[in-house]
Amino acid sequence: MSRYITEFTIPSNDECKDTLHSPLIQGHHHEYFSPLFYDDEMYPLGIFPNGLHLEFAPVTILYGHNGRGKTILNLMASKLEIGRRPHFYISPFFPLFAICCQMSSNSDFDEIGRRRDIITSDDVFNHCYAVRDANKANFEQQNEKKQEKSSKMNGQVAPLRGMEDFDRCERDISLQRKSFWKFLGEYSIHYLKPASIGETALEFFTSTINSAGVYLLDEPENSLSPSFQLKLIEFPEMTSEFLGMQYIIATHSPLLLGMSKAKILNLDEEGAPECSWAELENIRILHDFFAQREADFK
Repeated sequence: MSRYITEFTIPSNDECKDTLHSPLIQGHHHEYFSPLFYDDEMYPLGIFPNGLHLEFAPVTILYGHNGRGKTILNLMASKLEIGRRPHFYISPFFPLFAICCQMSSNSDFDEIGRRRDIITSDDVFNHCYAVRDANKANFEQQNEKKQEKSSKMNGQVAPLRGMEDFDRCERDISLQRKSFWKFLGEYSIHYLKPASIGETALEFFTSTINSAGVYLLDEPENSLSPSFQLKLIEFPEMTSEFLGMQYIIATHSPLLLGMSKAKILNLDEEGAPECSWAELENIRILHDFFAQREADFK
């Protein structure tokens, strides 16, 4: 199982302020330096005021409220210089704060140049919308060609004067139909493949995560029903063990949090300690909720 990114350290507010005075930082975005930057509430300074040190496994899950997991993934994406698919807003101070963070990786990642990517829920939704629009356009084009071809076919039928003409007409129409479907298949870029949002989203994950490297996943459950979440779980479990992928996942899904062999870091606790699935607040809330209704399942 692969572990390319081994550690990530977020400085405390005080450490970050000290670092910003160093020669390393003085040449970067100097126009953004102002007293406002040193306000503890200035994002992302207010998220981890005491700093944080994380150690990663082949599959690591970041559990926490108030966008903590998302913030860590965005900081890591900045350090890894990963380009984002959709535009997202960050404060002008975010790049400066990312410079203060430290990341450790092993030589297999640094020297070989492994794949690195971040996949957010916005990426998945945008893909689903794009597939839906492409299928709609393809369906409309197929309909237009079908009507056009049908009109030509109807116009080519000669008047019937007896059974011989009827038999000839039946053979002609059969040949025209075969020719039409061949024509339609050649004309269309692809045949229309109806699929649910969950099927399309799952296809996006499995086609995008296609080679060994580090993948940052931000709330991948957002477009997936419970059954598709269970199917998604199988993918990182298998590919991290056999195909050289490493996953760092921010999620609230109790199903994804229950992934076997995943390391769960509880960002709601000081120092983000490793926790078991059953220790998490959200899981215990769900446990109590279903326990009170246990009789309904009998």
